[in-house]
Amino acid sequence: MRIILGLIALIVAALVIWPLATYGTLDPCRMLAKDMAREAYSKMAEAMGAEPGKTPEAAERLALMATSQYSERECLTQLKDRWLGIRKPAQ
Repeated sequence: MRIILGLIALIVAALVIWPLATYGTLDPCRMLAKDMAREAYSKMAEAMGAEPGKTPEAAERLALMATSQYSERECLTQLKDRWLGIRKPAQ
């Protein structure tokens, strides 16, 4: 029983630590904004023939303005779709 509880605690800790380490936040809309900015900036840098490197803060702010219109549920759904590789057609 202790092993099962220990594994559950380890999984919960990993689910909290991973987003904090990757995105620096647990807010799904901020996580989505960082993901969107990273994707947009890397495509732009590749098109210009440069290495993507670190995403500028200005790109993250623009993406955050876009995600500020979403509810937490919409942000979570879009994050899940991005992580699983599911893309919805443009509306």
